Amino acid sequence: MYVFLAYIKATAALCIITLITDFIATTLTGLGLKSQNHNLKYKYYRIAVLVMLLSLISVLSALIIYPVCFAGELNLANRPVWEFGWAYGVGWGAAIFLFGAVVLLLCDKESEEIYYKERKIVHENQMRA
Repeated sequence: MYVFLAYIKATAALCIITLITDFIATTLTGLGLKSQNHNLKYKYYRIAVLVMLLSLISVLSALIIYPVCFAGELNLANRPVWEFGWAYGVGWGAAIFLFGAVVLLLCDKESEEIYYKERKIVHENQMRA
C-alpha cells in the first residue's frame, strides 16, 4: 500500500514546482513590462517564457502520472466506482491557461520588438547628391 502512495507525493511535488515556477515567470513578466530598456525587457521575456514552459511541462507530467498510477491501484480496492475529484479538472484548466500564457507572451514579445526596430530609408534624391 505504501508503494502506491509514492506517486501521490511525486504528483504533489510536481504541482508545487508548477506553482513556484509560475510565480517566478509571472514576476519576470512583470519586470519585463516595467523595464524601459528594450534589451533587458527582451531578456526578461525570454527567461519568463522558458520558466513558464518548465511550469507547463511540470503540470502536464503530474496530470499524466496521476491517472496512470491511479489506474494501477484500482484492482486493489473494493469500491465499485472510483472518480477523480474536482482538483484534477482544475489542474487541466491550469495547464490550458499556462499554455495560453506562453503563446500570448511569445506574441506580445514579438509585437513590441516591431515598434523599436530601426529602418534606414534612402530616397532617390539623396542617392544623386
